[in-house]
Amino acid sequence: MKNMRYFIIFAVLLFLALGYKTYEQYHRITETQNYILLNEGKALANFISAFRQTYQDAFLENHIEIDEKTINLLPVKTIAEISSRFSSLSEGSIMVRTVSDRPRNPKNKANGFEMNMIEHFRINNKQNYRFTQQENVYHFVQPLRIKPGCLQCHGKREDAIPSIKKRYDKAYGYKIGEIRGLLNIQIQEKDIFTLLYRDFINVLILTIVIYLVFLAVIYLLIRKLRKDEENYTRRLEEEINLKTAELQKQKDLFETLFEKSSDGILIFDGEKFSQCNEHIVQMLGLKSKNELLEMQPSALSPEYQPDGQSSYEKSRKVMQKAFESGREQLEWLHRRSNGEEFISEITLTPIVLDGKRVLYVVWRDISEKKKAQKKLLEQTDILKYRAYHDLLTGLPNRNLFNEKLEQAIRKAEDDGSELALFFIDLDQFKQINDSLGHDVGDRILKEVAGHLREALPNEYTLSRLGGDEFTVIAEGADNREEITDLAQMILDTLRKPIIYDSRKLYISCSIGISLYPKDGSQTQNLLKYADAAMYKAKEEGRNNFRFYTSEMTEQAYERLVMKADLVRALADEEFCIYYQPQFDGKNDRLIGMEALLRWNHPLTGLKMPDSFLPIAGESGILTQIDHWVARQAMKQLQQWHDEGLKAGHLALNLTISHLNEIDFYRELKTTIEEVGFDPKNLELEITESELMQNFDDAIVKLKQLHKLDIHIAIDDFGTGHSSLAYLKRLPVDKLKIDRSFIEDLPGNEEDAAIVKAIIALAQTLGLDIIAEGVESMEQKEFLIKNGCDQIQGYYYARPMPAEEMKKILLSYHLEGQQ
Repeated sequence: MKNMRYFIIFAVLLFLALGYKTYEQYHRITETQNYILLNEGKALANFISAFRQTYQDAFLENHIEIDEKTINLLPVKTIAEISSRFSSLSEGSIMVRTVSDRPRNPKNKANGFEMNMIEHFRINNKQNYRFTQQENVYHFVQPLRIKPGCLQCHGKREDAIPSIKKRYDKAYGYKIGEIRGLLNIQIQEKDIFTLLYRDFINVLILTIVIYLVFLAVIYLLIRKLRKDEENYTRRLEEEINLKTAELQKQKDLFETLFEKSSDGILIFDGEKFSQCNEHIVQMLGLKSKNELLEMQPSALSPEYQPDGQSSYEKSRKVMQKAFESGREQLEWLHRRSNGEEFISEITLTPIVLDGKRVLYVVWRDISEKKKAQKKLLEQTDILKYRAYHDLLTGLPNRNLFNEKLEQAIRKAEDDGSELALFFIDLDQFKQINDSLGHDVGDRILKEVAGHLREALPNEYTLSRLGGDEFTVIAEGADNREEITDLAQMILDTLRKPIIYDSRKLYISCSIGISLYPKDGSQTQNLLKYADAAMYKAKEEGRNNFRFYTSEMTEQAYERLVMKADLVRALADEEFCIYYQPQFDGKNDRLIGMEALLRWNHPLTGLKMPDSFLPIAGESGILTQIDHWVARQAMKQLQQWHDEGLKAGHLALNLTISHLNEIDFYRELKTTIEEVGFDPKNLELEITESELMQNFDDAIVKLKQLHKLDIHIAIDDFGTGHSSLAYLKRLPVDKLKIDRSFIEDLPGNEEDAAIVKAIIALAQTLGLDIIAEGVESMEQKEFLIKNGCDQIQGYYYARPMPAEEMKKILLSYHLEGQQ
């Protein structure tokens, strides 16, 4: 009875074990079936989606018209046809349907199951597919969401392409992201799985039979155990043979994995290699396994590793460590048979093989991975450099400047020292860009950066904030004299001429200086204060430097407010034009007038142009103001001419930035035509200094104006750098003597000589000449005596509004009638 009880317990346990294994095998077959069918469905879904999108893009991008020939090429109909053929080829085991809840084509009408799936995806909007089984059919379903390209056929009906709109009346009004359809791939259960299940049943039946037979045998053996030792011994031998077969099977499996591994594998036995797989032979570029197994391990590595250690000594340490720790992994420099070196990741694992403790070594070539990592690091360094440096000059940019200034402030705070911040802005640099072009401007900025880099001490930080703005952080600048010397050195450095196309360009700068901790301890405040001081230096004549004072912050705020006011003033027409008449000094006859801009500010009253035009130039609205002045002045003079008043010619100031505008010539010509102004009565004045900045380009544009019969005058003549050679090439009609040469006449001999020379030059070239700033009878008589008859200045009249100018014109008109 005791043996029977053990037998029953054993039988139950065996039955449970066999039952569990049987269930596990059945579960694995089911999982395998579902995995294969799911991936088959996914692959088909991706193919159909790509096919459908390609057709749709082709129709939309190439504007294919829908007609009887192309209708069957539409994605829906084409996919239906392809699906039908595919189903036929697969003998109906796979069917592909693209369906819609509102089809234009009855063939792609969703059935009940598909409508349920569409609703399911609408509720579960983030789900991209569903895999389900109904009876013997598996369904892989995927929602079709409306994309931007779909709207040209399914959006608003009035927006659909004409051929679609003409052919269909329904299935419009879709929106992007909506789920309006479904891709349904139906896969019949494969015969192979039926066979698997059939085999499984057969095995199961066989197992049960064997189980029952085995139980019977065991039962008989237990009863005959003591009587039949021979049978027991034979059964034991059978079990041993069974175990031996299993071990052999495991060994065969290991050898298969050994050879099929994507990594190189070596078995290291003491001082030699005992086994290897084919992959490592290929990795080392050898001919055969035997060649590798006969090699010494030292032949596979260079003499030294990248860390400087001997390959032999390091390998001994690594192997010892692997035996001690049970596993070791590291990177190793190897050498192929052709001498090429490469990096591999090796893993050393101690194992017991044939009763001996050996090392199981896995090699993985990571050369390409290392190259990619190196390239990524290089790209990261480049991006970091670009993020913190100015690409034109190579200097630190605003980002790095802010970091450097913060570091300098913290260091100065810790040390109890001081520092100075220099804000450097090039003078009149905008005119260089406007006249010579931005390419030349960039070359000059690089030259300036180079001069400053050479001149400044290495411990100072030079940065370019943008445009023509540079900064210098002078750490340890503890006294005003040292800072002043540095500022003067910068001014002197930038005075050096820059050679451009065999011409010398002279650059100057204005410098603002703020001090830590005297002026503040915050980065932005120090920069703002240095900026304000720089503007003060510009206001006081440029080419100098100024230290920050608290009053400058107020002035900077006023400049900011004025910039906003100028934009508003142009929109609200707060500007007005004053006119200063010009006379023939011999007979006091009015011959023309110059238009001069004024700003009638609603709060501060009338403003002179010198107080706001520089800021207008910085704000970028100076040319808009110039356009407004030209149009208003021409309209006013044309009105006077229409009224019979002899206003003479109109003189307008022309800036080089205005002249260099792309549309300047066209807009001026359009204004003249729209106003009906006679271009013979228009005289444009451009200053001599601006004209010489880009002489060759100026000649071309002034010649265009001259062809319209517009007169050209050089304003402030005598203050620039022109020569007789230049004047001969210019299409100029008149020279205007600057007021600085007139104010001390006739007493100042030097000014008198200059004026006489200018008059003689004009007469030699056949040019008209006019003097501005004439305020006394003596000045007038001197000019007329020496050949300058045209006069402008307070002697005759100050600039005046249009109403007063009209009164003067009326008085001359009445005198003419008498």
